[in-house]
Amino acid sequence: MAKFETALEGLDFNALAGNGFQVSEERNYGYVVLRIRPNMAGAVEALGQLGLQLPTALGMTGSLETKLVKWISPDEYLITLPLSQKDAFIQDAKAALKGSFAAVVDNSGGYSLLKLSGEHRYDVLAKNCVYDCAKFLTEGKVVSTLFSKASAVMYQLDANHVYLMVRWSFADYAFKVLEVSSKEFR
Repeated sequence: MAKFETALEGLDFNALAGNGFQVSEERNYGYVVLRIRPNMAGAVEALGQLGLQLPTALGMTGSLETKLVKWISPDEYLITLPLSQKDAFIQDAKAALKGSFAAVVDNSGGYSLLKLSGEHRYDVLAKNCVYDCAKFLTEGKVVSTLFSKASAVMYQLDANHVYLMVRWSFADYAFKVLEVSSKEFR
């Protein structure tokens, strides 16, 4: 198997670390887009075969260790799962949803996932987001917004971390934006 490389391969994340702000790249995850109407006939049964429960608007279900299902829009969900499980999941999902008006798309080459932590994570985000993450991005919530000039998906799994997903084509840009906007916290 070829070595899995990300868009941020070789960048020094320690250069962004300070007393109140840290960034790490979360690697080895696969990203699968699921397009499905939750109230469609047979949807609940098919999703049950896959061990999935769809979240409500702006929510998520599951975990990064198994399958994290994030609401993106009324009929679109972004599933993050261990990269080693991605291919089998896609095969199972396509089989479970066969004949349904649904789509399963591997988008693993499309995203970079960054984990922000430290007491100043919201200060750094406030410099780059129109969305007030400190006030509204609560634990268990997912939002699609802008991070500086890049579209992003942000979510909070626990009280200590914010996850920032950006397209690979904007990953280097996001890294540079974080580098500049976190400078005062190093």
